[in-house]
This record gives sequence, structure tokens and C-alpha cells, in this order.
Amino acid sequence: MQQGNRIILVVPVGPIRVDASDRAELCTQALAGESAVIIETGEKDWIQIQLDSDGYTGWVDRKQWSLPMPVSGSAFVLQAPSSAWLRGDGALLQLPACSQLMLDGAGHWNLNGIGLEPVDALGRSLEVSEDAVEAAQQFLGAPYLWGGKTSAGVDCSGLVQVAWKLMGQDVPRDASQQLEVGDPVSWGEQKRGDVVFFQNIMHRVVHVGVLLDSTNILHAAGEVRVDALVHEGIKKGDSLTHAFHSIRRWNLKE
Repeated sequence: MQQGNRIILVVPVGPIRVDASDRAELCTQALAGESAVIIETGEKDWIQIQLDSDGYTGWVDRKQWSLPMPVSGSAFVLQAPSSAWLRGDGALLQLPACSQLMLDGAGHWNLNGIGLEPVDALGRSLEVSEDAVEAAQQFLGAPYLWGGKTSAGVDCSGLVQVAWKLMGQDVPRDASQQLEVGDPVSWGEQKRGDVVFFQNIMHRVVHVGVLLDSTNILHAAGEVRVDALVHEGIKKGDSLTHAFHSIRRWNLKE
């Protein structure tokens, strides 16, 4: 692998870090089958990449990635929060939602040429949600993890990004970047599926969630949960936990 190579993640989840060290902060994750370009090579097995999906950059362990293999067939994005797959060497992999697999003409599944067999029936794993809200609801109860994008751990903007990815739309990774997507919505006109942003005392956007309806929001805070939305922000019990910033409406591409 060298600078400029396009590579594909061949493990279920790949951590992407701010520096070339296992001790460095996790900034995001790549999911099985996701592609990236190498922009720099570092010491030992560290390479800096840029994800094709959202342009995010960071450092990864090259052992978890592979050069693209010449495979043919139909591409599928896994929809269930987690599904079990058996690899040819006997390894049992738990693949997260948004993993990208190929199905060849003979009915064989593969991850960049690596053969896989589903452990269970694939109905839910391949069944596309009706909307991004329904996709996000699958993650209810998932613990909060800074930089996370799976049901084993997810942050607020990761939850929103994955929900829209499951509907076929790539959106930016961070809440401050997601603020630039779509059209503004005035308070009182919000509805299911609108994306709501929240600010800190410096008026910087630091949190995001998606509306179940005009007064209830699904978001990742401690865990993926549902709380009340009021004009001042998010209310949990008698406490205001997040200060309101703005609302955006995203329309899926056709």
C-alpha cells in the first residue's frame, strides 16, 4: 500500500484516529466494505486515509484494510444494527449496519473478495427502512461513544449520518458540518425527520438529533434515547440538557 492507493476495510469496524497511535483519540469509524484513499504513510503499519463517503481523514492500521479485489455482482448495504456472518476461515463476524457486501451471480456473498455466509436469515439485514427516522430507531439503547457509528457505540452525529446512509444518502460526519445540509425550518413548522441542532455557551453547534415528531427527539446522549423537544432545547424530566440552535430539513436524493 502506498500514497494514492484506494483501499477497502475488510474487518467489521475500523477505528480512525487523530494521530498514528492506538492511544490517539477516536475521531470516527469506518464500516466493513467502506473505501478510502491513502494520503500519507506513517511509521510501522499506520496510514492516513480519506474516506470516500464523507471526506473524513484520520489514521488507521493498514492491517485492517486491503487493496480492491476484482469482484463482480450486486452490491448490498446491510440494514440491521448487527448481523452475524461466517468467514471461510471459521471466524464469526458481527457486521454493523451500513456494511457493504457483494453478492455474485452464484449466490455467494463476499467482502472485497473474502467469502462470507450469513448465519441467520437475511430478511431484516437487507430490508430497507421506510425513512431515516425508522433507521435511527433501530439504535435505541446503544451506548454513547465519541466517534462511534455502530450499535455497540455511537455518537450524536454518527447516529444521524448512519441513519441517512441506510437510506442511500451520504451526509457529512460532524454536527457542525451537517448544519450546512438542507434547508432551514422555522420553530413551529418542524416535523418528523427534521434534524435539530444544539449549541454550547459559545453558540457553537455541538449536538444533533432527529425528530420522531414535532415534540420528541431521538438522539445519542449517554445512550440513544428519546427526549422532549421544547423551544429552549432538549428537556429530560425537569432539566434542560441541550440548548436549541436551529432546525434543518433534509430531502433524500432521488
